[in-house]
Order: sequence, then structure tokens, then C-alpha cells
Amino acid sequence: MKKYIFLASIQVLSALGLLAQTAKSDIPLQLLATRSWIRVDLDDNQPNMTGTKVFWAKTNKKPQTANAILADGARRYYIQQVDPETAYYIWVESATGKSLANGKVHTSKTWQLDDMELGEVQKNPSSRAVPLGMEVYWQDEFNDRLLNRNKWTTNYFSSLNYLNEKSKQEMLQNQLPQPAYTLDGSAINLYVNDTIPKCIFTEGGNQKISSIQTYDWKTNENLLDNSKGGYFEVKVRRNRQGNPKGTNTAFWFDSPGPDIRYYLQEGAEVDGIKGIRPKGQLFEIDVFKYITAQFVIHGHVDTKGVFQRNLPTHIAEGYEHVGQWVTHGVLWTPTSVKHYINGDLIKEYDDKNQIYSPNHFMNVFLGTYGSEGGVNMEVDYIRAYNWPLRDGNELPNPDFEGKAGLKPWEGEGTIAEDIGEKGSKALVLAQGKKIEQYIYLDPAQQFNLRYWGRGGSIAVTVDDVKVVSGELSNLKQQTLELGKKGKKQEINFVTGQEINPNKKIVRIAFTNTGKETIYLDNITVKKK
Repeated sequence: MKKYIFLASIQVLSALGLLAQTAKSDIPLQLLATRSWIRVDLDDNQPNMTGTKVFWAKTNKKPQTANAILADGARRYYIQQVDPETAYYIWVESATGKSLANGKVHTSKTWQLDDMELGEVQKNPSSRAVPLGMEVYWQDEFNDRLLNRNKWTTNYFSSLNYLNEKSKQEMLQNQLPQPAYTLDGSAINLYVNDTIPKCIFTEGGNQKISSIQTYDWKTNENLLDNSKGGYFEVKVRRNRQGNPKGTNTAFWFDSPGPDIRYYLQEGAEVDGIKGIRPKGQLFEIDVFKYITAQFVIHGHVDTKGVFQRNLPTHIAEGYEHVGQWVTHGVLWTPTSVKHYINGDLIKEYDDKNQIYSPNHFMNVFLGTYGSEGGVNMEVDYIRAYNWPLRDGNELPNPDFEGKAGLKPWEGEGTIAEDIGEKGSKALVLAQGKKIEQYIYLDPAQQFNLRYWGRGGSIAVTVDDVKVVSGELSNLKQQTLELGKKGKKQEINFVTGQEINPNKKIVRIAFTNTGKETIYLDNITVKKK
């Protein structure tokens, strides 16, 4: 079981912007505010908090009577039914009326990394599949008793539902069936059974659905910007009772709305909606579906909007899924999709002339499906990792100082100590050798590529990459002699056009074209 981590310093919250002000306290107080609730945490080491009073208001005037009184053994309290984007003042008193702590929070509608959750990564580590050097940029440990609506919507809807008129109207009228789930402070349990949810999701179907997702079709609100991909991992345990129909448990990614332009292929038009997805690019990734945990990449749709077949699919043999805690991961890069179970690489799709990867954000789902029996999926955590980017730089591992060594650069370079711009590590590129990196950048933008280098002749190329085929279109090229002393070099370029809000895939490459060794350091790409 997980154990909550209680910070001993209110100053940490001030740095996170969660606590705007606080009085001197006899007990540490931590506050986390979401659009629908405020979490009040008290020090785990207090001997007895029974009867502690909690007050709150939208003005800095404490109510005369307590809004809540803590029960025996309570260390945490949730203030519910709050207004989003609103300031709340909170006071905590002992049962005898002694002031213990107070603070002010803002109920933001956006999520932010929480130190409590980040601490769980150390206590309950992810699998070994996490690429060395990547860092968590979004997560849910499901340690709360309430669903974090800054991260999830319960309005289940996908691109495949759009052409079902009944489901579409339910979505537009905000009448979508809601999921059945429980949160026990350690995991979320998404379930269906004979009584809950009350009805089959679509008329004529055989599935009740209990699911949460990161994009809301009706409001066109995206709760997770994962448009630059990364590594995503969940830890789940699945079960079924009886012999339910339509049994499915799934962790998957789907193209967003507000219509089906990403579902339809280029050249297709349905109900006045023109497709924008290039043929051969995915519109859906099922990291696992069914009890067999089948991995599927969907992509073939006809001109009438009817789904035809998968792109690739596979089932990993030798893994037991029912009743077992299992980790499932997917690494999504600008040119590849890789599948992992329990840290093992199962399959990789990394042909640079057949790029399945999307170049836009994807809607993330966790769901349980079935009827006439019981199906459930417990989710311990979901975590998203990516390469850390700092100071406006958009090129991962710019200085070769990270634990990952050369990655995510590809090529035949090596790394050596004490030879970089300021005596740091640097890349060593022997005669005829090359390194390259594919990244997502905003389209139609001016960028500046800077690097430090010394040695012989170098060719630097910046290319737009065509989705699916990987065809390169040169944006800028530079050939020069670096010299023996080493100095800063730069190239300005403009990325090509794309459909908003899609990203451009760009390739950055360095080639040693001379006879002398080249040394490179501090390679950055920044918007001008």
C-alpha cells in the first residue's frame, strides 16, 4: 500500500504557487487546490487531531462557526463543491479553539506537479522501461479520495463514437453516461457490473463503460498537452466475474475533436468534415485492450468514415494479466512507437520511412468495458515522462551531461570528459561520422540553432520531415571549418507549414566532413 508523504515546510507550497500566504503555524499545513476540491493536509505526526476545526471562505474573514470538524484519526480533509479559478482562505483550529494554521489557495483549473505525487515515484518506482534521462512531467498516483478533475473528465467519448448519432447527441447535450469507480487513497478502481452503470453505452451494443480521459469533446478542453510524445506507463490489475459480454480493459490514446478530422484520412469528407490525417498515420494507440492485453495501432478508414482495419497489432505471449499487477508502457517519439510490459520491450515500430507517430496531442483513456457480469481494472498509477527542456531550449540533451549518454541523439558519436566548451563533457565525432536528432517544433516559426564546436570540417543540416514517409526537405545547411580553439556557431531557420495545432517534425544533423576529429557541445534550438 502507498503511504502519504506530508511535507514539513509550508515554504515548499509557496514555491509551487499553491499557498499564497500563511500564518506562523504550530502544525505544518499543506494545501492543494483543484477546480472541484481543495485538499487540506495536516502533519502526520500530530498525536490527536480529533475534533480539529476547519473553516473556509472566499474572503479573508473567518466564519463564526466551523465548516467541518475532523473525525477520529483524520489527517486530511477535502473541501468540496468549490468554484474554479477562485481564491479561498482556510483556517485550522484545535478542538479547544486554538489557532493552528491558516492559508490561502487559488482553485486553478490546470494541473501541476505535486511533491506528494513525485515522492511516490521513489517509493513505488516505475519499470526499467523508462528511458534513462527522462523526467516525469505529468502523473496521477490516485492517492486522493476524489478524482482530480484538473487531469480527468468522466465524459467518455471517442472519435469512433462521433458517427453514432445517439452518442453524439448525448455528448453535445452533456448527457453522456457516467463511469462507476472508487478511489481508496491508493488506486482507482474502474468497474462495470449488472447494476452500475445503469445502461449500455450505445444502442445495440453489449458494453457498459466506465472510463476516464484527458480530453473533453463537448468543451474542447485538453487537460494534458502531450503533443511532444514521451514515455507513458500505467500499473494495473484486472479481473472479471462471471462470463461478461464485450469484456475489455484498456489504456489507450485517441485523436482529439472537436470533430473527426483526425479520424478521417486526407481526401475524405463526411458530413462536411474534411479529413486531415495522412494515410498511414495512426489515429489511435491501444497500449492494451481485452484481457489478452493486445497492442493495436489503428489507422485505416474508408472515404465514408467506416473503420477498415488496423495498421500493426500484436499480442505479447507469456504474461499473466488477470488478477496480477502489471505495468504497461508506450514510448512515443517523432519517428517511433515502442511497446513495453513489465519493463520488457515487446515490439518497436521505428521505420523512419513508415512513421506511425502522430504530430499532435492525443486523448488518454483508462477504461473498463462489459455487461452481464463484472469487469474491473484497478490503476495504481499513470505517469508520463519526457526529456527535460530548460531556458527556452527545445532540443533534448544539448550538453551531453545527462545519464543517458548520447540519447536521444542517434549516430556514431562518443562522449568524452573535460573537452567541452568550459571543460565539460563534449561529443566526439570522428572522420565521416554523423549524429542526428528528430524533434517536434511549432510550425511556421523562426528558430535559432546554436552550438559550440572545434576541430575540422562540419556539415550541419536542418530538415523538415514529412509525416508517415519521413521524406526530408532541407530548411538550412551550413558547412564550415570549426578551427582549433572552439567557438559558438549559429544557424537561423524557419519551420514549414502545418495544420494548427499540429507540430512539425524536424531533423537536426551534424556530419564530420573533414579529416580531423570534431568536438561539439551545448547544442540548443530556441525560438527567435
